[in-house]
Amino acid sequence: MTVTPRAFKAWTILFLCLVNTFVFATSKAKRHLLIISLDGMGAEYLRRADEYHLRIPTLRRFIAEGVYAEGVTGVLPTLTYPSHTTMMTGVWPARHGVYANQKFDPTGDLHGAAITEAATVKVRTLWQAAHDAGYTTASVGFPVTTDATGIDWLMPANAAFEGKGDDGGAAVADTSRHYDHPAGLRETLAADVEAAGASNLEQRRMAWTIAILRRYRPDLITTHLGDLDHAEHATGPFSAESFHALEALDEKVARLIEEERKNYPDATIVIVSDHGFLPVEKTFNLNALLQKEGLLPPGASQEAGSWKAAAWITGGTAAILLRNSRDVGSRNRVLDLIQRAAGDPAYGIARILNQEEVRRLGGFPDAICVVEMRPGFKLGTARAGKVVVDTPHTGTHGYLPQRPELEASFLMMGPGIANGKNLGHIDMRQIAPTVAHLLKLREKLGAQDPVDFERSGR
Repeated sequence: MTVTPRAFKAWTILFLCLVNTFVFATSKAKRHLLIISLDGMGAEYLRRADEYHLRIPTLRRFIAEGVYAEGVTGVLPTLTYPSHTTMMTGVWPARHGVYANQKFDPTGDLHGAAITEAATVKVRTLWQAAHDAGYTTASVGFPVTTDATGIDWLMPANAAFEGKGDDGGAAVADTSRHYDHPAGLRETLAADVEAAGASNLEQRRMAWTIAILRRYRPDLITTHLGDLDHAEHATGPFSAESFHALEALDEKVARLIEEERKNYPDATIVIVSDHGFLPVEKTFNLNALLQKEGLLPPGASQEAGSWKAAAWITGGTAAILLRNSRDVGSRNRVLDLIQRAAGDPAYGIARILNQEEVRRLGGFPDAICVVEMRPGFKLGTARAGKVVVDTPHTGTHGYLPQRPELEASFLMMGPGIANGKNLGHIDMRQIAPTVAHLLKLREKLGAQDPVDFERSGR
């Protein structure tokens, strides 16, 4: 059949119309999400916002126009890195492999090095599932994302990348390699950071997020802001400084929503947090007690094989691990020591969880027990010196997730989402499946069901 130029032109126009119709329909079907993590924003801040006269109009808007949880039951331990990994995978730490913020360091050689490598995560992440389904993805400041796959534009939470010590990390900077992805992204965004006047880590995270939104318009972006957590560690929860930090964060959230909806007016916004807080007045150095009993050498100068038992310190809890799991003598010595310490109120021990109890809570698969502190006490990292020291007017987390003060927050607002719906208490493992449901992903993340967020009749 001979095709005339006029016929060819007509077919070309029809083809382009069909392509444009398909692209338009596909883009309309694709959901766009901004997920903002407000580190340390316990559910108590929202439950008691009126009592504290908090000026948080943006967060209050979610409660009026979206869905919100009365509280989110977190993980063991209620720390930033295990919690964020659970929110992005839908499973407990014992399954995803991120058991704490810092690496286990029985010999004292690692100096508080954080768990940053994405290879630590043993299961599929939400970013990977979304990327494989055709979504473009971005992340700023999320823990355990160094060298992560499935993230198109990545600025990881990594002390060597973000600035040594700036976020409390103690990892040694490796200037011979890149951490951002694609390589050179930090340099590409440098002008945006300078224009924003960003001079500290939290300001840089904010500037990076806005720059990525403006330049790349990702379908799914996650960002992690730590202002409130920093204030609570320094001055305790519900202090004037913490209230000020939360109110400033509310303004940041409003700015991020504004930027996201310039790209996608129908975007869904999700606000999460990782844990609440408890005030602290005293610190119990459990490893110093183990050292006094001859179970742990005093410092890194000792040979690696000389330790018998060590505490993996996680704020309000600590997991006790043995160098040799078959060392019955050391096991009995440690358990006897911990039981005796629990009988002395000066140490502040609230509870000792056995191996089966720890297993049921999904944490520390190799621990022989987990120690939890009473409110007002936290666990310290000192390996020598005084076993109990005063640390007044500070705060921490890491306690068992069943404590109401440690409950995290969850809010969501967007098309098709119910207005003013209280979800009650949810499980942190439900967050990833809920987001996956929003994105219409086939991959099932974790064993939990998504929360019921939709308007009736949708």
